[in-house]
Amino acid sequence: MEPMDPSFQPQSDPKDVELENNISRTVRRLGEGIRVHVSGGHVTVSGIVDDFGTKRQISQEIQGMGGVREVTNNIRVSRE
Repeated sequence: MEPMDPSFQPQSDPKDVELENNISRTVRRLGEGIRVHVSGGHVTVSGIVDDFGTKRQISQEIQGMGGVREVTNNIRVSRE
């Protein structure tokens, strides 16, 4: 079996990496442990926050950032 040609392996788009870093810095102040992934401008966030207002605020702040095409908010609200 021949090794896979490295040109066929997915490369991280530098714009996605920069956007992911910017979003991570933004959401870090709203909740600990929020995970961010960006692919082609599609942002997925996950983790746990204390209330629904924080979950909504995270989505709104991300949607207002340049380069964001779509947001999937998989954040859960803790039930303490």
